Amino acid sequence: MSDKMTRNLIIVITYAVALVLIVINFTPIMQAVWKFIVLFKPFFIGIAIAFVLNKPCMAVEKFLNKRLFKNRLKSVARGLAITITYLLVFLMITLIISFIIPELIKSIQVFLNNMGAYIDNFCDLTNEVSELLGLEKIDLSSLDKLILEYTNKLGSSITELMPKIISITTGVVSFIATLVITVVFSIYILAGKERLMGQCKKVFGTYLPKGLYNKGAYVYRVVVDVFNKYIYGQLAEAFILGSLCFIGMIILRFEYALLISVLIAITALVPYFGAYIGGFCAFMLLLMISPTKAIWFLVYLIVLQQLENNLIYPRVAGSSLGLPGIWVVLAVIVGAGVGGSVGVLLGVPIATVIFTLVKNDVLRRAQKQNINSK
Repeated sequence: MSDKMTRNLIIVITYAVALVLIVINFTPIMQAVWKFIVLFKPFFIGIAIAFVLNKPCMAVEKFLNKRLFKNRLKSVARGLAITITYLLVFLMITLIISFIIPELIKSIQVFLNNMGAYIDNFCDLTNEVSELLGLEKIDLSSLDKLILEYTNKLGSSITELMPKIISITTGVVSFIATLVITVVFSIYILAGKERLMGQCKKVFGTYLPKGLYNKGAYVYRVVVDVFNKYIYGQLAEAFILGSLCFIGMIILRFEYALLISVLIAITALVPYFGAYIGGFCAFMLLLMISPTKAIWFLVYLIVLQQLENNLIYPRVAGSSLGLPGIWVVLAVIVGAGVGGSVGVLLGVPIATVIFTLVKNDVLRRAQKQNINSK
């Protein structure tokens, strides 16, 4: 047996043994990984924040270097760009807390106060539809009592939380401390990202074989490119769709314009299914007020989504991830089953990374086979 065949056999056996050990000890391994993530949670969140703010910070820094500093004092431009970026984020959060959230609370209060009338409207509508179809009338009289009972339970649970004010305060203090550590760590990453990347390259380049290092660098580039497109694409889509929905609902005089628009924007963060979920919830809400307005809203939302997907979004957010629709659906379903709401958000970019790596490897192997066959 040649040395090459022996080496390949050892690699295969080692891989098989490692795979069997991972399968057997999957639960303890996942628990250990989760403990590690929880232990370093502020730092992982800091990396995520730095990743999200990297592009805006680079855009501000480029503008400052070109217009203000004329490519001089780059360290000052970097620090000023980071400061401006975080001030803009803080300003945006302050505006949301000061203006949008109070209006949302008012809309929810108005909706809850009118819940009885809306339920009566919905009961009348279902009875009219049942009569039109020749079916027996549906008794929804218990629905009002059920919602009232649920509301009372919600109120009692909130009352029970009051004696726990000390633990809540402790949680708030812990959250603030974690937030400070996270923000400081993200600022440090943004300020010295080139130095950190250079140090990582030196370490991995020193201890890893050249072939493995090149493959790792390629996977890193694919992951960064995919997640950049996904994060900024979904945020842009949510903002555009929510804003246009709010403007159109104000012009067309639909009720609960802000509440529904925020709902549409939040659900738009979920790939593929998000718009349908948000549209269905908004349709059901308006259906209890006025069936005519609900139908007109559904028509308006369909037109708006087509306009946004085919005309506005490609110009603002650029190209899509390139993942086929069937794989998007599968990634969302699997992500929801594995990681819940976080899995729904991360399932699509992870699937896109795997799809891109496999596709490029298949193309490379096919091209290599064609060259060898000639």
